[in-house]
Amino acid sequence: MDGHPKGQVGADDFEEEPTEFLAASPREHRPEDELGTAAITVPSRGGRGRPSVDTTPTPHTEAAAGGDPGATRRPSGGDDLDLIMAARMQSMHRSGPMVRGAPGGTIPGYQIQRELHRGGQGVVYLATHEGTRRQVAIKVMLNGGFASPHDKVRFEREIQVLAQLNNPNIVTIHDSGQAGEHAFYVMDFVSGPTLDEYVESRELALRDKLEIFVVVCHAVNAAHLRGVIHRDLKPSNIRVTPEGSPQVLDFGLAKVAGEGDIGATMPTQMTRTGQFIGSLPWASPEQARGDSSKIDVRTDVYALGVILYQLLCTGRFPYDVDAPIRDVLDNIIARDPDRPRSVDKRVEADAEAIVLKALEKLRERRYQSAGELARDIERYLAGEAIEARRWNKRYLVFKFIQRNRAAAIAVALGFAAVVAGAVLITTAITTAGHRDRDNAMTVKGLEQSNTSLIESNAALREENEELEQALADERAVTEGLSAEVSTLSERVQELEVERRQRLDAELESLGEDG
Repeated sequence: MDGHPKGQVGADDFEEEPTEFLAASPREHRPEDELGTAAITVPSRGGRGRPSVDTTPTPHTEAAAGGDPGATRRPSGGDDLDLIMAARMQSMHRSGPMVRGAPGGTIPGYQIQRELHRGGQGVVYLATHEGTRRQVAIKVMLNGGFASPHDKVRFEREIQVLAQLNNPNIVTIHDSGQAGEHAFYVMDFVSGPTLDEYVESRELALRDKLEIFVVVCHAVNAAHLRGVIHRDLKPSNIRVTPEGSPQVLDFGLAKVAGEGDIGATMPTQMTRTGQFIGSLPWASPEQARGDSSKIDVRTDVYALGVILYQLLCTGRFPYDVDAPIRDVLDNIIARDPDRPRSVDKRVEADAEAIVLKALEKLRERRYQSAGELARDIERYLAGEAIEARRWNKRYLVFKFIQRNRAAAIAVALGFAAVVAGAVLITTAITTAGHRDRDNAMTVKGLEQSNTSLIESNAALREENEELEQALADERAVTEGLSAEVSTLSERVQELEVERRQRLDAELESLGEDG
């Protein structure tokens, strides 16, 4: 969590291709096909762990797998738009070159060592910078001159987005250019695992998980402050360095505030053909509805909520994502998440409240920024009252007492002394009233004072609910009440002396009369 290299990228961090809702026949899942553009279900081993995707071959994935370019399956839905899309994919397949290595075998200034990962839009290589001998990761756009205008714009935009971000926990771009017909850019390389792999392999305690997650939230918030919305946050897009520093990666689907979406035919989240851009299990309700006008920083907050839920519940999702695509969309849009404490009893109530607030279906009820989410987790780690439960007054008093035991005990003792004094005064007044009717007016006045004292005690009890904000005032009230008790006690003693003097005088008078 201390010093670490900026902007590092790992081997599997470029899963940026959209997901098509086209019918596909089951086939063996291959890692290189994980980012293909067709999905009918999102299996996740009973709602746990990272979902796998059954894919229909695309120009990029089939080329990577070495399959037959003409083997693209025909959609089974019978929809004209789907058929057009399938024909377009086959046409791209036949015309696009299959990039197996670096373009031309080399990139000026870098020595290519090996391929790390191949996705739908680009291929990532491990390379050595010839000048510094430093290992780097180079992402090269597939298809070169045959790439579609949309792919080119998207690749260039990813470079522009990364260039404007400057945060130690966000991947930083160091170089970009053109090698032959292939655009590329260069980042630091990190061999660390993804966030979920890191947490699982190290069996981290809850506090350790949250400390890493807070850093991720602050990094995402830094991007938001630059007007960049990630839109594809998930554990595989967050890698942890050997030093334990998380790195947020893959801004290929990022949206920049104030700019339109890329390409006139590629809306933000879903097209008329059912194309979904992003990673469905971590998508927000507004993404699932395809409402691009409502995509903002709170969309990333929701995705962070899903990731946090997985950290708390050992990889499980808040709802079933191992279902037909329509059911998954309905779960995201309408179904309340399973309460984390019903999954794991060890999850504390405050941690549950935080994750459920991040997963609110209505954007207005979520944390309004990743920074707010981070600060509430930091409050939880510090033992302070969290914003997610700020509405509960009893909870606030309880958290204050937990943090300020000595002060709370002092206030409680003062309050007990006031109550005990009030009881003594009431008893003395009642006894004096029964013994000497001549003191009725005095007793009435004291009863009124006692009533005022009781009202002051009630006010003190209400003020105790706000001890966190007004502890100094409470101490002043306690001192004032103690002084009043002392005064009243002295008055009782004076009344007792006066009563005895009157009794002595009456006895003397009776003796003289006798």
